[in-house]
Amino acid sequence: MRKNLLARARRGQSMVEYVVVSAGFLGFGVLGWPFLTDLINALHRYFQSIYYVIQSPVP
Repeated sequence: MRKNLLARARRGQSMVEYVVVSAGFLGFGVLGWPFLTDLINALHRYFQSIYYVIQSPVP
């Protein structure tokens, strides 16, 4: 009886830890999403400007 209770307690603790870590990753992902979209847009503009400079008719 005692062993079964300890196994359940360990399983419950690991599930709580898993949920907390998963919620943390999800929360930070949602909070960081605007930064990621701005970063991708900035990289797109940067590469577009490099392409424009390469294609410009400068002797």
